[in-house]
Amino acid sequence: MHANTTPNAARGEVAVTIAGQPVALRFSLAVLHDYTTAKRCKIPQVLEDMAEDTLGTMADLLAIAVRRAGNPSFTTADALELSQELTQEQGNAMAAAIWSALKIDQNPLLKALIAQAPTPAPKQQELMTGDNTSTSLTAS
Repeated sequence: MHANTTPNAARGEVAVTIAGQPVALRFSLAVLHDYTTAKRCKIPQVLEDMAEDTLGTMADLLAIAVRRAGNPSFTTADALELSQELTQEQGNAMAAAIWSALKIDQNPLLKALIAQAPTPAPKQQELMTGDNTSTSLTAS
């Protein structure tokens, strides 16, 4: 597999060096999909994971991005090591790329799908949001 080595910042790509080789990593919806599939969670959980275990979640996302860039044996432990070797500029670019990928409401296709999704029935909405304040009990 030929790995892309020239980063395109407009696509959320970040240049890093792995084992002496330049690699362009892309934090995309595909990376998020791989993460949510591995963790058996939905995208909002990624945000919670970032808040609760920023380092671990970042390492998982970084490892997935490196594997997608053509290094299938790259592990989370490898990602933690790589994160210590990043320059401040690379770290800033990577953080921006990860946060940008998490803004799924800015993806044109997902935005269109969300806009066209049927409105859930009240009970479904309650279950999705956890809002069950519509029922109140009164003492007599």
